[in-house]
Amino acid sequence: MILAFDIGNTHIVPVFFDEYGNIIESFRIPTNLIMTEDTLFGILKSLTEYKNINLNEVHKVIISSVVPHLNEIFAYLSQKYFNVAPVVVTLNKIKDEIILMPDTERGLGADRIIDILQAKVLFPDKELIIIDFGTATTFDVIKDSVYLGGCILPGIELSIDALFKNTAKLPKVYFQEPSTVFGKNTINQINAGIYYSNIGGIKEILSQYKKGLQAPFVIATGGQGKNISEVIEDIDVYLPDLSMNGLYTFAKKFS
Repeated sequence: MILAFDIGNTHIVPVFFDEYGNIIESFRIPTNLIMTEDTLFGILKSLTEYKNINLNEVHKVIISSVVPHLNEIFAYLSQKYFNVAPVVVTLNKIKDEIILMPDTERGLGADRIIDILQAKVLFPDKELIIIDFGTATTFDVIKDSVYLGGCILPGIELSIDALFKNTAKLPKVYFQEPSTVFGKNTINQINAGIYYSNIGGIKEILSQYKKGLQAPFVIATGGQGKNISEVIEDIDVYLPDLSMNGLYTFAKKFS
């Protein structure tokens, strides 16, 4: 059994795979939780016992992290409780799977690496635009294994939280399609502003990318990806498990 950790800014997602790449189970743990390797193992043990998963069967640990200060804790966990050195997702292990342009920095995050790897497995002959709706919304563009570039904008929940936390009177809202753009109260106005600014921004970014590509295939993933893919026709498919399956792909190819 393979245990992979997808460590994001908002959540840590432990994912258990069988030897064929099937997802046995996954969980969500808040990233802001203060933990040691021992408390983390205690949480894992409690969650897996409820689902009848035997942690003794884990023989490989994969770490994909965009939170560097947590990496050491997960390395300790892997060595102390599973007796294996973890495999960490980095560009250094990718070889020619993702080719960077000469003027591109080598700072591509682990979350984006696994998205790209899995998208290439699923759609090897297509020009790809991958939109990941996480804490930040990221765009990545791939053609013939060459990373053409991307962009980053504040995630939907981050935008909502920014209004809520940095103003005295504005309430927190849920992201949903408003009945009208003519909001009659504060909640409706925030909802309309957040919704249409995100929908419009994503459409415009896709429009700009398509000027330089022949026939790009657009993939959405991440928390709000389902809702947005239902209203933006240029999004071809929503794949909620793209990142999790990408962890298994990385494990089989590079460890």
